[in-house]
Parts: sequence; C-alpha cells; structure tokens
Amino acid sequence: MDKSEKLSLIDRFEAAIEPLIDFVKKAPAQAIDFRPALPGSWSIHDHAVHFLDADTFAYGRLRLTITQPGAEVFVWNEDAWQERARYETADALTSLETARSLRRVACAMARAMVDENWDEYYVRHPQRGRLSLADVFTLYTEHAQFHLSYFRRNLDAFQSKRA
Repeated sequence: MDKSEKLSLIDRFEAAIEPLIDFVKKAPAQAIDFRPALPGSWSIHDHAVHFLDADTFAYGRLRLTITQPGAEVFVWNEDAWQERARYETADALTSLETARSLRRVACAMARAMVDENWDEYYVRHPQRGRLSLADVFTLYTEHAQFHLSYFRRNLDAFQSKRA
C-alpha cells in the first residue's frame, strides 16, 4: 500500500462509525430498545453496545500489530458478551461515542506511521490467520456497515409493527 491508500483506509475506518451515531441520535427511543421477533435478534441498543466491545478489541488488535507483530489474538464469544455483560446498563449513544474515541486514537497512531512498511505489522488470528494492520482496519470498517444494516432492519421492523 502506498501512503495515499493508507490514509484513505484510515479515513474510511474513522468515518465508518458516524452513520451509526447519527442513526441512534435520530431514531425513536422505543426503536432503540425494540427487538424484532426473529430468533437470536438483538436490539439496536445491543448492537451499539456490542460495537463498543468489538471496537475495544479492534483497538487492542491494531495496537498489537504495531507493538508486538505476530502476536496471537483470541476469538471472543460475542453472544456470551451480549448475554452476560449487562448490556442493559450501557447507553447506546455513549457506547458508540466511546468507540468513536477509540477509533480516533487508533487513527492518530496509524497516521503517524503511513511512511512505514505496514506489511511488517500483523497479528495472528486462530480462525482468520495472519491479519495485517491494513486487514484489521478493513475488517472493522466493514463491521460498521454490517451493523448499520441491522440498525435499519430493526427500525423497519419497529415501524411495521407500529403501523
């Protein structure tokens, strides 16, 4: 990757959370807590708190790629976290804003390294194998889009139920 590609990837990662934050700010409060009648579905609230958990891992993984290249990361059980981590005690918007802060710190670090060879920075994932610094940024950029689709699905289901 050249410098401009790295900067573009960093910018996309940093900005990817903004639609989630905007969505939660604009959605009716009842829609945030609504859980669609689908097996294993989560509320928008649950997705937002999960997103903070995931971005906490992303932050750690990004920093590990640089500080301990080749370190092995573990697979976390997101369903166990959702079931046991008392998600109901966390505010959805605060969770997303906290994740945004973690992203900003990670991006500042990465911007300071755009002239370096990013191929040297990676972690080992038990299921995904070798994840470079760019791979981790890409994975968690896409993660935001993935959850935005669930936010939209839940809002549509909420509005249909109210109609």
